Amino acid sequence: MAEYTEITDLERQSRVRSRYTREMASLQALGFRHLAFCIEALGPFSAILQLPALLLMLRKKEVLVFPSPLRLAVANVLLVHGQPSSIALCMGMGVKIYTRFSDHSLLISSTFRSHAVPGPASPIIRNPPSQTPEEAWTCHKKSVLEMESLGKTVAHSGSLGDYIELSQREEDLSQYVL
Repeated sequence: MAEYTEITDLERQSRVRSRYTREMASLQALGFRHLAFCIEALGPFSAILQLPALLLMLRKKEVLVFPSPLRLAVANVLLVHGQPSSIALCMGMGVKIYTRFSDHSLLISSTFRSHAVPGPASPIIRNPPSQTPEEAWTCHKKSVLEMESLGKTVAHSGSLGDYIELSQREEDLSQYVL
């Protein structure tokens, strides 16, 4: 399981901000605001064990970090929106948007295809990928409204801790990749 830490180093924050300038601007134009800079680190020696993933990350121009001992870690930026309560993650593959509901279901929209497919009984609902952050947000809001019309209530998500919980729930799903 990945470990998450907030980035407080100004130089590293600047590298992440520079890498995701375009994505952040698109999301901010939609009403998102900055939440945090975050590092997601895999286990010891994962930089070696995850070599194919490392090569893909390099191709996608991820901001990579290698904590000891030879851990593969990626630095990203998180943004938050209040209506509906959502957290957006900017990463090399694209943008991912999360909204959780009081019944513990989770809606995920993105600008890229995921290989982790929720099963029919899963509390995780994944929208089809969109071309742009704007399209993903429009689709996401529409799905939230549909879920609310079925009696679901959006749960507030507005902290780094909330993001970590959502990401870990999604990571649990990725163990069942089809």
